[in-house]
Amino acid sequence: MKLGRNDPCSCGSGKKYKNCCLGKEAFHLPYSLEPTPDELNLLGALFNTGRYVELENWARSLLKLYPDAGIVWKLLGLSLQMQGKDALTALQKSAQLLPNDAEAHGNLAAALRARGQLEAAVASGLRALQIRPDFAEAYVNLGVALQDLGQLDEAVASYRRALQIKPDFVEALNNLGGALKELGQLDDAVASYRRALDIKPDFAKAHSNLGVVLRELGQHSGEKECYHRALEIDPACSEAMLGLGQLCMASGEMAEAEILFRKALEIKPDDLETRLLLAQVNKVKAGDENLAALVAVADAARRSKSPLPYKKAIFMHFALGKCLDDIGDYDHAFPHFIEGCKLKRATFAYDAEQTTLHFRNIIQIFNQATMKRLQGGGDPSRLPVFVLGMPRSGTTLVEQIIASHPDAHGAGELPDLMEIAQRDVAGTGALFPDNIPALDQSGLSIWAADYVAGLQRCAPDAKRITDKMPANFLAIGLIHMMLPNAKIIHVNRNPVDTCLSCFMQLFSNGQEYSYDLSELGRYYVDYARLMAHWRRVLPAGAFLDVQYEDIVADQAAQARRMIDFCGLDWNDACIDFHESKRSIHTASVTQVRQPIYNSSVERWRPYAKFLGPLLDALGDLAPKWS
Repeated sequence: MKLGRNDPCSCGSGKKYKNCCLGKEAFHLPYSLEPTPDELNLLGALFNTGRYVELENWARSLLKLYPDAGIVWKLLGLSLQMQGKDALTALQKSAQLLPNDAEAHGNLAAALRARGQLEAAVASGLRALQIRPDFAEAYVNLGVALQDLGQLDEAVASYRRALQIKPDFVEALNNLGGALKELGQLDDAVASYRRALDIKPDFAKAHSNLGVVLRELGQHSGEKECYHRALEIDPACSEAMLGLGQLCMASGEMAEAEILFRKALEIKPDDLETRLLLAQVNKVKAGDENLAALVAVADAARRSKSPLPYKKAIFMHFALGKCLDDIGDYDHAFPHFIEGCKLKRATFAYDAEQTTLHFRNIIQIFNQATMKRLQGGGDPSRLPVFVLGMPRSGTTLVEQIIASHPDAHGAGELPDLMEIAQRDVAGTGALFPDNIPALDQSGLSIWAADYVAGLQRCAPDAKRITDKMPANFLAIGLIHMMLPNAKIIHVNRNPVDTCLSCFMQLFSNGQEYSYDLSELGRYYVDYARLMAHWRRVLPAGAFLDVQYEDIVADQAAQARRMIDFCGLDWNDACIDFHESKRSIHTASVTQVRQPIYNSSVERWRPYAKFLGPLLDALGDLAPKWS
């Protein structure tokens, strides 16, 4: 936590620590005049009673008499903050004049973070903690700045330190939940939010944040309850409005979603996540006010000396990319996707080589000998229908067609299969696929029964239930052995279109390979290699290959083919899939609310000049499409 000589000075001057306040902390310069105790008591009373306008006026008057009174600058800064005014200059002055005042540096840290000066905010936070190591609030402010910088592990550590000092610190628990969510530690995030609500049941934002995590866990009824509870407590809780708006989108209620997003924008006009969601509700047209607002934000960011915090910048770039793509301004759209993906990619570690090795390991372990050894285990249920493939390849469309059948239920993207596949079979800690050599037929049957039982709970009366987790393609061999009578539908799409669609999508979590064109192309090659392996080692007909472009060209024929493969009688509802009222919680939620359209075929061509790294990585998979 020690400030280095070359770090930004904690006073906010912009200078290096060694060239600014280093060496000045040990003493105060003597002031020619100091406010009297009565004058200071008056300022304190005004602050404590919330009379911030009067406090500002009195502080400014006193500073004419005592220009070097750090405590007056500090109270002036706080009065300005509480009024929503620019307090940075006053807080910088207070930190300079009160170099050993932890609160002065902590207040400055918060102001710097609000201005997007994140590294300087971290420096000020560290200075506050040098002075006062048990300053829990400073640890929370430091954690927020670190989180804004994408340093999530460090942010978690800072929040946890605050909680060691102050275990019932609800803001620390709430912020910890957010950082854990970003790290993908969803169960821990839920626990953190629930702890905050045990202490403070009327904490509206924690209710809303809990709803977001429950959404990612697929617990949508609980999610909705959280948003409604948040709005009962605080009718202006914009985060809860966003959550309800996304639930409306999932149910096809686009007009209601738009109303909620616009209402949230009235409360927080500068919220860029809301602007991205608003851009996704409907196709954008030229002259769209949301696009104009986003352009204004981008122009202001270019002129500003302080960059936008990375999360805001990511939302802005993806929103602008989507809007400009909708109006056909491809040359300006794609640079925004490139920049948004670059910022997103910087927030996590991803090793493409390790991914390739993982795929190769699956291929080596699932050989003919393994398939023969495990044959005869599993569960004979005909209930499951797996729809899998690359994300953005058409899996949501295929599931929607099947789930429109009255005897079928669409369960969406279930994590169940891969969670079961990760079980430690031999007590060695081995995960999939390294645990498979220790798995026997008896264990395989237990896995299968557990999976089927979970699926049945989704819709007890359905004859077929779809599981549309795209990444289940990693375990097609395991599925075939676990559930020999299950139906597996593999959806394929033009590789370049698939990868482009991934690159242009800001996923709520996962898909780390998709934010760099070269890494994305490499992942697709790994995927294609694994699919070729499944075709070699599994019997003919073990899964059905469906081509997205064939569905677009002849929906009726392909729909009948899929329904017949699932062992169901034909029903015309499968043609009118877009009229289904089922909730859809995937990135394709808006597309499958419309009849089949062909504008997504050869989608990549207007962007061809940008796609060199992707085409190079795809290698032999690209030429036949280009």
